[in-house]
Amino acid sequence: MAFGADISIETIAKQYQVSVIIAPFVQSLPVAVSEHFQQELDYIQQHLDVRMSEAAISEFLLAPILKEIWKPYDDVLLFWSHVSLSAGTEFDGYPDYLFTKKTSLGMVRDKPYVLVVEAKKDDFEGGWGQCFTAMIATQILNDNRAMIVQGCVSNGEVWQFAKLQEAQFVRDPRSFTITALVDLFAALNDVFARAKQQAEQN
Repeated sequence: MAFGADISIETIAKQYQVSVIIAPFVQSLPVAVSEHFQQELDYIQQHLDVRMSEAAISEFLLAPILKEIWKPYDDVLLFWSHVSLSAGTEFDGYPDYLFTKKTSLGMVRDKPYVLVVEAKKDDFEGGWGQCFTAMIATQILNDNRAMIVQGCVSNGEVWQFAKLQEAQFVRDPRSFTITALVDLFAALNDVFARAKQQAEQN
């Protein structure tokens, strides 16, 4: 199943017998937003048409924000962009961003896979279908259904989160936005803290 395929959450849930729950789980874990980063983000939004394509959203909004949040966690997590992710013959695709545990192999992808991020122009439901598929693939690759795999879908301005554990997919009903950057960073920081915990425990 290609991650880019137009498939719904409901279809995936039925096929893999995963229950879907809507419930808040992302906590606020405050982290400082540097003035320099805020200025750079403001500049990008004022001088670039960042919403012209998913590629632009990924490059100019998602990547800078993810990189900024990831930096304090780079001792445990590796950051991958648009790399192939395959789980047998069943799953194949290129998630926009992927975070894995840093291992003794250095700059080599190795399990566990802890966080998948997908960029979508506006179609969040389609984005969640892609992200959910990639999360199931990472769960298979990890060979550990008990660990939490997290997912995120964003159009650059709005960010949404979910997690997969065992046969339960929990989607947080709230949206976080770059217009409230402090709140978005606090949410992302919680997601990365959880990703780090999963990486260290597995």
